[in-house]
Amino acid sequence: MRNSFRDPGIKDGELSRYVVTIGDAPTEYRAASLVEHDGDDRYRTNLKVNLPDDFEMEVTQVFDRSGGTLATVSYVAESKLGETVVSREEGNFVGTSHLQFGGKVEPFPSPLTSLLGGATTFRGLDFRKGAKATINLWLAYSVHWPVEVRVDKRTTVEVPAGRFDAWQVKAKPSFAHINGLLDKVIHGILPAFTLHFEAESPHRLIRFSFPTGPLPWDPKGLMQLSD
Repeated sequence: MRNSFRDPGIKDGELSRYVVTIGDAPTEYRAASLVEHDGDDRYRTNLKVNLPDDFEMEVTQVFDRSGGTLATVSYVAESKLGETVVSREEGNFVGTSHLQFGGKVEPFPSPLTSLLGGATTFRGLDFRKGAKATINLWLAYSVHWPVEVRVDKRTTVEVPAGRFDAWQVKAKPSFAHINGLLDKVIHGILPAFTLHFEAESPHRLIRFSFPTGPLPWDPKGLMQLSD
């Protein structure tokens, strides 16, 4: 399977805690990400986010790590209000086919990752200044979209967990396969996702800045390593 992600060699039981804010709102959300080894050739990650009013989100993902590369295997996300399940979403990407744009039933493209899966898969990027990759971002159901990923620069970032030497990565949706002019227009409107990964291997996610909507005035979300 063609793949742009290398296995970063994450240790079994790696636990990262984050604090999440939206715009200038004073409310802070808490998130915890756990990476475990599922046998010798898979990672299993679990992300939990606790929000106000007893609302909780949990995402479990599995990644194949055979042959020195990473590939997204499955995704399960569930949200709950108290003890009531509000929504549940599941995807299986290896050895399957699904209805794609154009009406054809075809396998999912590779390399593929979910948005939240990027916290794991992007740790396997080629961390060199200017290095680029086109990744298929799975959004929901059978919908996926190409995203341009660029290793922007090496820098220093300060987050609640401390000060880190990090690689800054920019990610933005690509429309070049539809129309080059449209691609330029969209990039002028939609803010990019900005991620910072620790420079030292296995490149833990330190900071993630993301738009909460498609318009320039939509507030940005910010997730930072806190522990």
